[in-house]
Amino acid sequence: MEEFLLTGIFGCFLIIVCSLNVYELLRYLWNQLPNMTLPPRLRVLAVVAAIFVSHILNIWFFGAIYYYFHHHNLGALTGTPVENGTFIVDIFSCMYYSAVIYTTLGLGDIIPSGALRMITNVESLTGFILIGWTVSFTYIAMIKFWELPHKKGKNNEP
Repeated sequence: MEEFLLTGIFGCFLIIVCSLNVYELLRYLWNQLPNMTLPPRLRVLAVVAAIFVSHILNIWFFGAIYYYFHHHNLGALTGTPVENGTFIVDIFSCMYYSAVIYTTLGLGDIIPSGALRMITNVESLTGFILIGWTVSFTYIAMIKFWELPHKKGKNNEP
């Protein structure tokens, strides 16, 4: 019961940190977009690039947590042997696993146990919600800052 409670509290902390990361980025971008001297379409590309960076930071954050938990016996990751017939839990394996979970891809080649099962669930839900949030933000930014050329014709006279 203690492990479940500790993991739940830690999971809430992870949700807050990752949500604030994305929120602050989106808030900053929305305030900066009107002042940017970039052409409208490059503004949208700047939005997409910044969103990628934000999600990658969240993936790295969770990856570091997996690495810490695994090496401090708070759960374990086991998987398909990759090097010399063994599965090695290094920082790169944890980052890979985090990316698979955050994007809800779920390949199944690495399996969590112990407290990492709950953290995996938290990351999956967090990634799903934050990716959806940034997709809608990108759409709104495109509507506002991406000038599409209009066809000339009977109904669209200049």
